[in-house]
Amino acid sequence: MTGAPLQDTLQQAAITGAVLRVLHINWPQPTDLSPAMLGLVTGEDDRLYVQAIGALVDEGLVSIEALLIGTPDGPVARGALLTRKAAATLEQVTRPM
Repeated sequence: MTGAPLQDTLQQAAITGAVLRVLHINWPQPTDLSPAMLGLVTGEDDRLYVQAIGALVDEGLVSIEALLIGTPDGPVARGALLTRKAAATLEQVTRPM
């Protein structure tokens, strides 16, 4: 991490939340997701975005067809989709009580 560790952690948490929100809104349709789509603009944001996507995939919450890095428009998670596990979890935590 090149920035302050706490700042990076908070920014990555915000990016993760933004990814989950976009994919939840679009579920069950796959989405080509990029940092620009989330309003992220810096190269540092690109690095944290890639880390967030990787963590969500590793946890089984998001599936992607491919993670394209080095494209002119920045990294793209092609065909990003919430898994059933993530969709069910989000339905539990976002439903009205």
